[in-house]
Amino acid sequence: MKKLPISLLFIEYNLVLRSVYQHILQMKVETLYLAANGEEGYNMYEKYKPDLIITNIKMPVTNGLDMIRKIRRKDKKVRFLILSAYNESRYLFSAIELGVKGYMLKTFDSKKILSLIEEQVEEITLEWKMEEEEKKRSEAEHARMKSDAILRTLAYSTASFFHHGFNSSNVNPVLKSIGLATESSRVYIFHNFKEGKQKYTSQIYEWTAKEITAEINNPDLQHVPLDSHIMTEWVSIMQNGGNVVGLVDDFNSEELRQVLNSQNIISILVIPIFVNQKWWGFIGLDDCVNERAWSDAEIKALEALANNLGAAIYRRNVELELLELNASLEKRVKKRTHELEMEVSERKMAELLLRDSEEKYRLIFENANSGILLILNEIIVLVNPKTVDIFGYLPKDMIGKPLSVFIHRKQRNRVKKCFELKNYDVKCLTLDVQIITKNGNAKWTEIKSNEIIWDNENSYLIFISDISLRKNAEESLNQLNKNLELRIREKIAFVKQQQQMLMQKSKLESMGELAAGLAHEINQPLVGISMGLDNVLMKLSDPSINKTYIRKKFDYLFKDIDRINQIIQHVRIFSRDQEFTVFDKIDIIAVIENALSMIRIQLSNHEIELKIKYSENELFTLGNQYRLEQVILNILSNAKYAVEEKEKIGKTGGFRKRIEIKCFSDNEKAKIVIKDNGIGIPPEVILNVFNPFFTTKNEEKGTGLGLSISYGIVKEMKGDIFVESELNKFSTFTIEFPLVKN
Repeated sequence: MKKLPISLLFIEYNLVLRSVYQHILQMKVETLYLAANGEEGYNMYEKYKPDLIITNIKMPVTNGLDMIRKIRRKDKKVRFLILSAYNESRYLFSAIELGVKGYMLKTFDSKKILSLIEEQVEEITLEWKMEEEEKKRSEAEHARMKSDAILRTLAYSTASFFHHGFNSSNVNPVLKSIGLATESSRVYIFHNFKEGKQKYTSQIYEWTAKEITAEINNPDLQHVPLDSHIMTEWVSIMQNGGNVVGLVDDFNSEELRQVLNSQNIISILVIPIFVNQKWWGFIGLDDCVNERAWSDAEIKALEALANNLGAAIYRRNVELELLELNASLEKRVKKRTHELEMEVSERKMAELLLRDSEEKYRLIFENANSGILLILNEIIVLVNPKTVDIFGYLPKDMIGKPLSVFIHRKQRNRVKKCFELKNYDVKCLTLDVQIITKNGNAKWTEIKSNEIIWDNENSYLIFISDISLRKNAEESLNQLNKNLELRIREKIAFVKQQQQMLMQKSKLESMGELAAGLAHEINQPLVGISMGLDNVLMKLSDPSINKTYIRKKFDYLFKDIDRINQIIQHVRIFSRDQEFTVFDKIDIIAVIENALSMIRIQLSNHEIELKIKYSENELFTLGNQYRLEQVILNILSNAKYAVEEKEKIGKTGGFRKRIEIKCFSDNEKAKIVIKDNGIGIPPEVILNVFNPFFTTKNEEKGTGLGLSISYGIVKEMKGDIFVESELNKFSTFTIEFPLVKN
């Protein structure tokens, strides 16, 4: 026999009766408790909270009615049955007042007693079912209210992101709203970023419920490497668009559980945020109070919120890019931008008013500053007065016709394809197109369309604005840019011509300074030629002279003639105005020697000691050898001036004028170092030595162009030039060029 699913407390002072009823009842109910008097019965009630109590009235210590009264003060719902040998009416009335469910006289008719107990069990079971149904109804109502709150929060966040974008003043209220709606302990956002080659994620926003510790300043949640052990599994899931959800104790990673437990997280829900199809970060919800299974509504709402966040971030990024691109046009289109903002504001206001009443909708439609058309099945079915102003056609001339017939023929197919339902795959479309007005003129307009449902069919609400002024401004700006580019090219050509003239002037100045040395270089072979010819004339009078001797003498004479020719040719090419510079692979050491050939004698005549040290290996770079010669000559000329000036101001004898030249390779670069022991350069002007027209010489001895031109030539050859100097001690110029393999 199946036992009744209740707990029963039986109170009887008579041991025999208590034993009899114990035997009967323990076979009928699942749980049976026994007490010998009212006080013991009360204590048993306090301990076990039985579903049904059967008690006698007259008992020692505390009688049954007093016990019932005492229990009733705490529990109005517990059920009582009285089993008594007394049938006085006063006991019966007292039992009724106390809400006793049944009053039986003591009898050994167990069927009657069990029948009464079964009735009470049915009532108790019914109450349980009603309570369970009420609980389910309450939970369902709570879930519905929670779902409504989540939907309202989602709508609020969507509107907030749309109107205000993605920023801290906007995100924090949204997180608070979603936290309250989902009854979460903590809501937060993490952002992924890259430093060097390493990818990290950091918490950037957070909302916490009352009495929940904030983690926004937790260093463990900043600069978390995405390839760390605790993030590897999450990264794999979220990169593929999956969610992380569950109880913390169920996660596999011990290290991850420790991090989450340190934040008192019991249950967690994390959803990735994608911006332009790239994983940007994630939004998470924590429950630090209960073990909870996140509902589908909460997950879907958070997914939608993550999508809205991604869209808001993408929109912010796009807006920043547009601001940068339009910065140059900002002043010219400011007035038009203000007008457009006013139109957008009025349009938004119009959209809000349209929802209020049909009358307001009609007024706004007829008085809108933008043309409005309704297209159904590719046919115009409704136009507003502004559309008539823009197109010049009356409504009867437009309604019933496709929009494409009013579009310029070159753009007609483009517009037609955009508005075919089978090809329309976005919610809003914006186009700049030319329309043909009634008088046959082409007019630039901006068309914005929104797909809507009209009479249960897909249709398009089209907004048209006249943008002729903006297009004319853009065309004028483009023309200004073209004119500006032409003027800049002309100016650059003029500057290059001036630079070439300055370079040639500097070259001629160098030639003037080198004239004496060049004359000596030419005079030496001339003296040799003169003496050789005199010797030949003398020998011709000797009848024993042979042809071999004459041929050998003439060979020496021709070598001196070739030397003179080489000097003249080199000077001629060096001094030529090289308007079009040819870059080729040049031997740096050979260039230095060519430069020295024009100044070596002059330095020697001025008793200047010249020390030269070359690399054992050949050094090549890309450049123009004659321009590099000019650099070497300019620096050597300044060095000559510096040592001679020091000799003039010297207070003690024994000063030896000296110039050192070194050429070597270092770290894939060829270096030329020219050092003199002259007067040096004052530290307050050393930074200006490469500036045009800056010089420490007087007007008769310098123009300030030599080092400036040298700097430009070195940079043109992809090199660098540096200067180091100490006043009255030395100056060192170092030139570096990238090496080229021979």
